[in-house]
Amino acid sequence: MVRTVLGIGWVVIAAGCSASDGGGAGAGGSGAQAGAGASAGAGGAAGAASGGSAGSGGVGASAGVGGASGAAGGAGTGGAGAGGSGTGGAGTGGYGPSKALPALGALVVLGDSISDGGGQGPYYYNLLRADLEAKYGALAYQRKAQGGSKTGALSGQIDSLPSTLPGPVAVCITSGGNDMKDVLVQVATGTDGPARTQMGNNITSALNKLLAPGRFGAGVAVHVFEADIYDASDGQGNYAAHGCNFAGNFPALPTDGYFASWNGEIKARVEQAGQTYASIHALFRLHGFNHPPSWYASDCTHPTSTGHDQLRRFFYYKISGDLLP
Repeated sequence: MVRTVLGIGWVVIAAGCSASDGGGAGAGGSGAQAGAGASAGAGGAAGAASGGSAGSGGVGASAGVGGASGAAGGAGTGGAGAGGSGTGGAGTGGYGPSKALPALGALVVLGDSISDGGGQGPYYYNLLRADLEAKYGALAYQRKAQGGSKTGALSGQIDSLPSTLPGPVAVCITSGGNDMKDVLVQVATGTDGPARTQMGNNITSALNKLLAPGRFGAGVAVHVFEADIYDASDGQGNYAAHGCNFAGNFPALPTDGYFASWNGEIKARVEQAGQTYASIHALFRLHGFNHPPSWYASDCTHPTSTGHDQLRRFFYYKISGDLLP
């Protein structure tokens, strides 16, 4: 009995021992990386040479802001593009809304191993910094993420930041997966409510610190982009069959319900603070080991170099409103 419970719990680890707009890749779209369609795996209809075919991903199946690429883009649900070109520009797919900041003075990276050397480089945060500096000019940069940390560590990471930074300040956070991992039995038995609430309280405390007036200097605006927890099995839970190093011989069990409750807590706290919920769970959807080529490293936990590239593109859009080529 214990063996089965732990099997259910370990499913959680594949969320990324850490950490919407995103999701499966759009069908079609070969030009300009298909923006947030085929290249970014964010769904929407990336324009095919024949005029664009329907997207297969996005947030759920809707592809949010997406649409077909090309001159006469299609519907937000990923409808076929009229006159889409294989080399045309793509829609923003399921990336969702962006702050589209007109100026930026500093980039801060907080959280767990996804933001601290997890997976295969080059890492998203280094790429993101270079991309943002190409757009905004030289930035003050602070990365305080710690591999293995939980949301309770965010407050300490924030306390270690300098008292002044040039604004506006963009803060990217990946955290929550380790909180979930530490209460596997509760998750499996449906008694994890208090642990989820504690995670939420930790997030709220961290956001309150970041958003306190004058935290980085008088009048310095702070914009937080907080990721959630992703799932290398894309909801199937068949980790052992794919050799994930944490799975043992545990049976495959559906995982979507677990992630929905934990990610729902993250979303609620971030949006209550008026900040940006950035769902990498949706971004990576249909890019797990059941849908090769996977964006996850062989540990089924951290991003490959492709996964880090997708995170970089995703956060860049969230902050700037622009799609990378």
